Amino acid sequence: MNDNSSLRYLGEAYDGVRFHVEPLWAALGSDAALQAYMLMAAAGFAIYGLMTVFRSLRGFAHALRGVAGRP
Repeated sequence: MNDNSSLRYLGEAYDGVRFHVEPLWAALGSDAALQAYMLMAAAGFAIYGLMTVFRSLRGFAHALRGVAGRP
C-alpha cells in the first residue's frame, strides 16, 4: 500500500465518522439539550443538598444520643 492509498483510506474513514458524529454534536448543542443539562445539574444539586441535610441531622441525632448517655 503506498502513501496515496493510505491517505485516501484515512480521508474516507474520517468522512464516514464525521458524517455520523456531526448530527450528534448538533443535537448536544441544541437549546433542548442545554435545558436538559441544566435540569440534570439542578436535580444533582438538590440531591446533594438533601444528602447533606440528612447527614447533618443524623450526626446531630448521634451527638444527642451521646449526650443523653444512650448508646
